[in-house]
Amino acid sequence: MHEAGPDFIRQFGRWLRRGFRHTADQRMGRLEGKIALVTGASDGIGRAVALRFAAEGASVIAVARSEEKLAKLVADAGQNRIVPFQCDVAQPAQVAALGRFCRERYGHLDVLVNNAGIGGESNVRVHELPIAAFDQVMNINVRGAFLVLQQALALMLESGGGSVVNMASIGSFRATPGSSAYITSKGALLMLTRTAALEYVKDNIRINALCPGVIHTPILDHAPESLIETLAAQVPQGRMGTPEEVAAVALFLASDEASHVTGASYMVDGGRSAS
Repeated sequence: MHEAGPDFIRQFGRWLRRGFRHTADQRMGRLEGKIALVTGASDGIGRAVALRFAAEGASVIAVARSEEKLAKLVADAGQNRIVPFQCDVAQPAQVAALGRFCRERYGHLDVLVNNAGIGGESNVRVHELPIAAFDQVMNINVRGAFLVLQQALALMLESGGGSVVNMASIGSFRATPGSSAYITSKGALLMLTRTAALEYVKDNIRINALCPGVIHTPILDHAPESLIETLAAQVPQGRMGTPEEVAAVALFLASDEASHVTGASYMVDGGRSAS
């Protein structure tokens, strides 16, 4: 076998660089021309998803209860790809209005990221948890996700398919004492994901769950350093994840790159669920 000469090595290097550039070009604009709906888009993971999807070419309908935060999201995006829609996902009439808005403005829907959710009360045992507190978490995290999913599925059926990403949690698999309402809601959302994935698999609609672990969202911006260190210590990687890291996985699941992925649950937890 002959030794490769300098000319061959240079040519091979140029070929590799062209290949990497071509791959990078293919990966940009992975949602070009798509219509995406993102709930809970005003903060944290939802905000990161909305911004990332818009950067990848999608027209994003950003949904949240806070009109002020939605306006800031649109301003920060610096483009016309994000359209705000104020909505409380726990209110059926408001979610129905959201569905009509999507249909009237765009005529179809390609992607849903069902992200709206709350944590609810913590450090409260089951027998001490007020029914109203339990209902509030379930109304938003489960009922709200169900209502939005209904509207999205109707639109996707009309247009021949789509992709849904339900924002579940590591709490869908691991119990945390003192957080019964939240843990119950995320377990329910995981099973809703799996059931719907099987029901609509023949309709070219993919439905998956994204399960973040400990993520550094704005709610922790003013938390004591001791709490940050405690949370980070729970993660084998030694740090909390970022909303942008979760958004990157949401992008994969929403895009055609995940065309053979449905009914799955993707952990984004720095290895915590492996232990």
